[in-house]
Amino acid sequence: MATTTGLSQEEMNEYLQSKNVNPLFVQIVEAMLIEQPENPKTFIFQYLQKKFPEDCVMEGAAAPAAPAETPAEPAEEAKGADEDDYSATEDEDEMGEMEEFVPIVKPKGRKTSVMAGVVKVEADWKPPVFEKTEAQSKMLEARVKGIFFMKHLGQKDIDTLVAAFELKPYKVDDILMTQGAEGDCFFVLESGKTDVIVDIEGTPTTVAEKDGEGENNFVGELALLYNAPRSATIKATTEVTSWSLDRTTFKTIMQESATSANDKHRAFLDKVPILNSLSDMEKMQLADALKVKVYKSGDLIIKEGDDGDDFFIVEEGEVVCTKNKGGAEVEVSPQLGAGNFFGELALLNDDKRQASVKATTPEVECLTIDRKTFKRMLGPLEEILKGQEYSP
Repeated sequence: MATTTGLSQEEMNEYLQSKNVNPLFVQIVEAMLIEQPENPKTFIFQYLQKKFPEDCVMEGAAAPAAPAETPAEPAEEAKGADEDDYSATEDEDEMGEMEEFVPIVKPKGRKTSVMAGVVKVEADWKPPVFEKTEAQSKMLEARVKGIFFMKHLGQKDIDTLVAAFELKPYKVDDILMTQGAEGDCFFVLESGKTDVIVDIEGTPTTVAEKDGEGENNFVGELALLYNAPRSATIKATTEVTSWSLDRTTFKTIMQESATSANDKHRAFLDKVPILNSLSDMEKMQLADALKVKVYKSGDLIIKEGDDGDDFFIVEEGEVVCTKNKGGAEVEVSPQLGAGNFFGELALLNDDKRQASVKATTPEVECLTIDRKTFKRMLGPLEEILKGQEYSP
């Protein structure tokens, strides 16, 4: 499939492999997980300066000074410009849940290998199915739905993944995965505890714990998501009951789901009249930024008087806008269906919600973007959006 770069997915992956980019992504993400900087963009800039000082010299300029161990806050002027130009999205916040942890120490000698970015399967390929009890299936379904990078999956894909998980028990001191090895599976921990161990300058160091009873009850995702070797060793410190999902199923379902959802949203945006003035490139960028939220009949999607943080486009189902008049909720709009939108005025005017919006059909699916992304991508439509009759 062609992309906005004009390159095929395979050509992009070949470039990333040839430049050894994917391992660098993992190193940056993991360094951020440890330091948890207030300003991720400044941290990344300083991280690259410190790790690759010779490569960070601008032509005609002196080499920038390497930062201190603890990155300094940027100057107020630069900080303000930074926050205006870019969006701190929900994904950046949730990235903190990914914990195949700690920066990789750059190995000496030959380069680290990088796996192929796209998993290719035969036309007749079918994901494996492993027997489970009803309780085990429900547990895995709940775990999958709670993992942020799987929240975009539809029920069909979730069912496929749940069926493909294989039970993997471990005893105390057993190794679930080894730092530097190829990532061949993803784990969900049902019970038990493990240490996350990283070899830092030749010394194995325990940097975190994984707990099947806690929130961070999955491991092994970074090597598969970023196509890089394992960045940590995972060692059982108690008896562990885990469920393993093979790399082919993980990558295939995640790839197909992401591609299908993006294509679906891109096609849908062509049917939204208010977006007709956007270019194809702008619509593609908007499709990439959209998040799906699902509601049931009677659910209150936004409430009059609340702060406005998101813009909504109805993709499926219907909603109605209401206002509180004399203590009663009065409908102030017709039924709004696919292609209609709401929530824009509170974002454009930095104001409270002017009305409530409630789902009126058995299931309502909305496409949403956050405040900063909305202002950056849809700002040029401000006057058109302000002219809409129903705008909570």
